[in-house]
Amino acid sequence: MPRPLLLLLLAVSLAVPGRLRGAETPSEDIRLRKALERSLLFPGLGQLYEKQYAKAALFAAAEIACLALVVVEIGRGNDAYRSYRDAASADDAARWRGATERCDRRRNTAILGAAGVWVLNMADMLVFAKKKYGGRRSLAFHPFYHHETQAYGAGITCRF
Repeated sequence: MPRPLLLLLLAVSLAVPGRLRGAETPSEDIRLRKALERSLLFPGLGQLYEKQYAKAALFAAAEIACLALVVVEIGRGNDAYRSYRDAASADDAARWRGATERCDRRRNTAILGAAGVWVLNMADMLVFAKKKYGGRRSLAFHPFYHHETQAYGAGITCRF
């Protein structure tokens, strides 16, 4: 079986609510952990697990659009690079090199967009978890300075 098909089947099986698979309703802690794991796997799956269908569709569509744009720009960039490599004149080479660089910038922007969607997805899950499951679950950022080594750093604490 092709690898993308296996990954798709895994994602769908994880997204199906437990009651449809015949399992009992999990406790709040287990349910929250499963929602976060699904959100880590792909944006929108955690929201789908928590029955937030509009958010799930929004995050999944945005992520798919960004990833599709990455694939399209990779193909265009490769075609432009081949034309650059095979150019007969310096003017053609300069024109195709510029096209290659534009495709690379658009590809990198789409990758950044996909990462941004993932970050927003995780932030949404954390805010939702805090509202639904109480304030004892939180995300905290801790900057620090180590006097002995004179080094700056940061830590993130995530409690669930």
